[in-house]
Amino acid sequence: MIVSRSELIARLEAYLAGQISAATLASWAFDLFYELDQGLLAVNPEDGEVIADVLDTLIFADDERFALDEADLRRLIARLQQP
Repeated sequence: MIVSRSELIARLEAYLAGQISAATLASWAFDLFYELDQGLLAVNPEDGEVIADVLDTLIFADDERFALDEADLRRLIARLQQP
């Protein structure tokens, strides 16, 4: 399976819409990050760095010390939308 930028955007938008919790978002990011790291999933080569960076940021989204506000999440979405 190839992980796409649009998949991450959809998950971020679901969180912003209140459809998933911060814990769910962080757990999903953690699982995806390590599946990518272990070669169980893939990304398009040109998307690898941005996807890894965004997932790394989201891994701790449920920790108050690293909590992301709406502006932070919208910046992540904008970054994922860039070519």
